[in-house]
Amino acid sequence: MLTLYLVSVSEYFSKSTTFLTHVRKLTFISIMAALLYCIYSSLFNKITETTSNKRSSKNNINLPKTPHLVLTAEDIKDREIFIIGDVHGCLDELNELLHLAKSKLKGKQLLPIFVGDLANKGPHNVSTIRRIRVELNGYAVRGNHDEAVLKQCLSRQERVDYIVPDKYKWTTELVADDIRFIQELPYTIHIPSKNSVIVHGGLVPGTPLEEQDYTNFITMRSLFKDGDTLTASANRLIGKPWASLWEGPEHVYFGHDAARKLQQYSYATGLDSGCLYGNWLTGIFLDSQMMIHVKAKKVYVTPE
Repeated sequence: MLTLYLVSVSEYFSKSTTFLTHVRKLTFISIMAALLYCIYSSLFNKITETTSNKRSSKNNINLPKTPHLVLTAEDIKDREIFIIGDVHGCLDELNELLHLAKSKLKGKQLLPIFVGDLANKGPHNVSTIRRIRVELNGYAVRGNHDEAVLKQCLSRQERVDYIVPDKYKWTTELVADDIRFIQELPYTIHIPSKNSVIVHGGLVPGTPLEEQDYTNFITMRSLFKDGDTLTASANRLIGKPWASLWEGPEHVYFGHDAARKLQQYSYATGLDSGCLYGNWLTGIFLDSQMMIHVKAKKVYVTPE
């Protein structure tokens, strides 16, 4: 009996040892699988985050087909480039500015290029977009207000129950061609033959154009030091005007900063002179650097 008992005990511990070995193996495999999953998830999220940052702006809207438009001599032909500040739907002032610009040309054709914020908040938003899209045969970059308008239009297309905020009710008058026009506005326009770049917000020095953040293109006003890194900010009270730190080699023409009004630096010119707020609409001939200003008809929006 004792012998049988000892054999049974021996078999039990042998089976238990085998069982525990299996448990340890399974536990090890589970831990490794969990660890690999965490690593994979982390890498996937990192890739997704990076891709997302490069493929969308702050409003998570798909990029235009050509985010960075390059104008060649063939595109420009013999036209005189005239860069225009933020219009914001101030159509009367735009028409007056164009009339004055054409009077300076002595027969040459005008090529208008807009620094963004074509409409929104102003008195004639829809007709301003139509005038630029259909009649002027020019170019424009995307501004933060243009993108906000686009977001409203796309939200209305995607959701039948979407309620458009009161300040964007005018966007319901835009037709499909208007929306496509806004959708395809590039973030930057580069004119190599003139060593010039047009953008709405700004550029971070030292970062190639194709690696710049899309949100900065439409929102930045300032730069501040974060350690050794220059960081963009939409807040004009933080750091310094980004244009004051831009050292070229391209000259950048931009808008978006009405509070600072006309800005003129060695390698950057800010053309938002606050027409919407009762100040001026400004344009500049690229070759001669001659500026033209038109006084706003009224204060359309009181500055905050």
